Amino acid sequence: MKKPKDIIFVCSSCGNEFGKWSGQCGACGEWNTLKEVKSIKLKVESRNGVRRDFSGAREVKKVMEIELKNESSTNMIITEIKEFDRVLGKGIVQGSVTLFAGEPGIGKSTLLTQLVGKVGGLYVAGEESAEQIAFRVKRLGVKAQGFDIFESNSVEEIEDYLNRVNNLYKIVVIDSIQVIGCDNAAGAVGSVSQIKESTFRLVQLAKRLKVAMFIVGHVTKDGDIAGPKLLEHMVDTVLYFEGEKNGELRILRANKNRFGPTDEVGIFKMTDKGLLDVKSEDLNLVSDDVLKVGSAVTVLIEGTRPVMIEIQALVVESFAPMPKRVFSGIDYNRGQLLVAIGQKSLGMPLYKYDVFVSVTGGIKIDDTGADLAILVAMWSSYKNKPITNDQLPITNNQETNNNQLLMTNNQKTIKQNILPVWVGEVSLLGEVRKVKFWEKRKKEAETMGKKIVEIKNVRELK
Repeated sequence: MKKPKDIIFVCSSCGNEFGKWSGQCGACGEWNTLKEVKSIKLKVESRNGVRRDFSGAREVKKVMEIELKNESSTNMIITEIKEFDRVLGKGIVQGSVTLFAGEPGIGKSTLLTQLVGKVGGLYVAGEESAEQIAFRVKRLGVKAQGFDIFESNSVEEIEDYLNRVNNLYKIVVIDSIQVIGCDNAAGAVGSVSQIKESTFRLVQLAKRLKVAMFIVGHVTKDGDIAGPKLLEHMVDTVLYFEGEKNGELRILRANKNRFGPTDEVGIFKMTDKGLLDVKSEDLNLVSDDVLKVGSAVTVLIEGTRPVMIEIQALVVESFAPMPKRVFSGIDYNRGQLLVAIGQKSLGMPLYKYDVFVSVTGGIKIDDTGADLAILVAMWSSYKNKPITNDQLPITNNQETNNNQLLMTNNQKTIKQNILPVWVGEVSLLGEVRKVKFWEKRKKEAETMGKKIVEIKNVRELK
């Protein structure tokens, strides 16, 4: 029996389509991910069996004849949420479609509720009831006037309503795409075919009505957006909202932005009144100016702004056949690499020690400028003493007891006038290299009353 021609196989991991089933996806290499779905083909209207003539249906537009609206007037929507506008560029472009992703409970719905409360718009509730959203609006204290809620899980219902109230809303929030279904797509709601077709219909609707649309997307356990990768190509902007659930800081990043930069980040603070903007001068994640065992301070670049943070490490003797390696806030492979460099260049026998590294504030870093600080923190914990720099100048004359050893929680700490800051990328040979925005990092450290320690090789720490 022949397979029907309208049956295809779609990979649930990457979204690629195939004409026949196989155990392994030929695109992403995942096993047992090909699912059988019904192919959807666009139908061409015809009369009396004659193909419809599309001549004259659409016209080519010349760039010189297109009238552009002033960005500062009607073409841009200023949200008045400074960190949000910083990430997007100048504001929200009318007719743009933004995919807003983040882990469950990180604050996606909270931020979008504040956004609609500031600008006004329609909140399409696919996961929550209208009463739940109204309660959140009241709890956050946002403006309820101009905040409309539409309960629906159907693309057709959303299209019908927005077509009837044409140009009524500037912003439409879809929460979330994983629970929105389409009658023309095969498979259950949340499947690859449903997500692709629903997103395509919503993108076309936003472009036609010139409404800014925010589509909430779930993420997998690996941090990727659930659904086909094609989803990110279909939209104009992809925003990731991240942070530690138990921490109060949240970071908004733009992985894709057709209308603005992708090197900016927005930093928010989670409070009982919602998410608040965090200014650069208020962002200091260093607990105090006291040197501690297993602690090192560094300056990161988040977007285009410098951020001073503290990295803590704990190196303890292991009694297990395989010592533990736990890295919180840094990439696991990068952490393993720095452990190997520390063992080779500094002579730490970490093959028989458990290593725990944590970044304060719940920030996830991928800046290689933090390599040196991570190694210094591990070396300090292994030697059980703070790592100082003898060449640091003393700016004022104080009594010698300011430099004496203090006992705090059975740990030795040294109070100094200037706290050393460790910045640099560490190579496999132990060489310390300068990183981008070096002068900006140096200026930030000096502004906070600290100084960057400049060394050429990690062996100088011995």
